[in-house]
Amino acid sequence: MLNKMKQSENRFIKKLGFTLAETLIVIAIIGVIASIATPMLFGTTSDAELKAKWKKIYSDLSQAQLMIMNNNDGTMSGACTNHITYRDAFASYLNILKSCPTTDLAGNCWHSKEISGTHSAVLGDDVGTILNNGAFLAFDWDSNNCAATYGPGNVCGKIVIDVNGFKKPNKAGKDIFGVWTLADRLVPVGVQGDSSSYTCSDSGGISCSAEYLYK
Repeated sequence: MLNKMKQSENRFIKKLGFTLAETLIVIAIIGVIASIATPMLFGTTSDAELKAKWKKIYSDLSQAQLMIMNNNDGTMSGACTNHITYRDAFASYLNILKSCPTTDLAGNCWHSKEISGTHSAVLGDDVGTILNNGAFLAFDWDSNNCAATYGPGNVCGKIVIDVNGFKKPNKAGKDIFGVWTLADRLVPVGVQGDSSSYTCSDSGGISCSAEYLYK
């Protein structure tokens, strides 16, 4: 009787177990699911991280401009005279790893080619810096008295930022953003009233700079 009970128990245990083939099939299914889910998960996290970096850099730039204005009678008008003095004024209040002159910008303090959807001057006459966190900043001074009439109007200059440097995706509105320096404040590209031709869509665009800040 006892032997029959043990044999019955053994048969029950065997039924509960998995064969090697069944185990391999389960592992294969888990692998397929992981290969699909992992990129989606990390893609979402990456987007969130890039937006967080953008918000932090925008805050740092805003604070730097306030400091520049405090030392210039409360305005950016007359605070700078060219791209270099514009860059250096901000660099005084940022954690800078490296600065590059105009002729050394491409491939050193910016990408080796123009990024579609930013502005054509990035590799033309801008000067740049690299922050300690690896972000690129390209500075373009437009008007000593902050009277340039494009963008949101009464523009002093603009700064284009790649929040993670040479790392991908290297795309406007994804990891590349922009700001306008006005006489009394800093505003993101795409702010209400910005007449520039830049756009923001699901695929990106530097005018997403404003949208991502205010979400």
